[in-house]
Amino acid sequence: MKETIVFVHGMCHGAWCWEEHFIPFFEKLGYTCVAFNLPGHEVQGSTRRISYSLGDYVEALHRVVANLETPPIIIGHSMGGMILQHFLKTGTCKKAILLASVPPSGVLFASLRALFRYPGLIPYLLQFNLLGGFKKYPQLMFNVPDLCERYAPLMCAESFVAYLGLMFPLKHRTSVTLLVVGGSADGLITVQEFADTAKHYRAQLEIIEGGSHDLMLDKDFEKTAEVIKRWILNSDH
Repeated sequence: MKETIVFVHGMCHGAWCWEEHFIPFFEKLGYTCVAFNLPGHEVQGSTRRISYSLGDYVEALHRVVANLETPPIIIGHSMGGMILQHFLKTGTCKKAILLASVPPSGVLFASLRALFRYPGLIPYLLQFNLLGGFKKYPQLMFNVPDLCERYAPLMCAESFVAYLGLMFPLKHRTSVTLLVVGGSADGLITVQEFADTAKHYRAQLEIIEGGSHDLMLDKDFEKTAEVIKRWILNSDH
């Protein structure tokens, strides 16, 4: 039976962020790939305000995994990485990959750094308009201008309630085999935070030189995909 990889997207994204590069890459290797939209993220570019909680998103992942015949490999990006970490408190999977993930310590320090670096984010935050902030400063996620222009219009409104849920530290640890992957040029999460996440979970750490926050959409996405591929294969032995 083929192994299944479940992809969990991050804030203001949708299943679309996996469909261009990562899903074709892993399907060619023989994996069954499942990418789903978190509640409220079904429409690309939607500006409709939503108010789902982080718990609602975690429950959505539980529902996806419950419909599978065997425990999958799960890759969670950014907020999706924190969703995956919460999932692992009660759920199970074969392996887990935290891709440019919010660290267990939460998103508070990342938020403060972003506000200090880009004070123009403050009005958007006061209006609970996370999408507006990311569209104003897409370099937080992408480090190449043409990628900003290409993908920013696809991003959708995010729940401020879920964002607040990311503020709270997570102390839980897991016995699931886990990989932490981050980019050295991530505009939101620092290399030190990636290292702290790996230390927290006693996990392997891989830093992609020059990689942005949206590693799965980088022009050099194959570097990240290859790292994940090798880890999955090697951790089987």
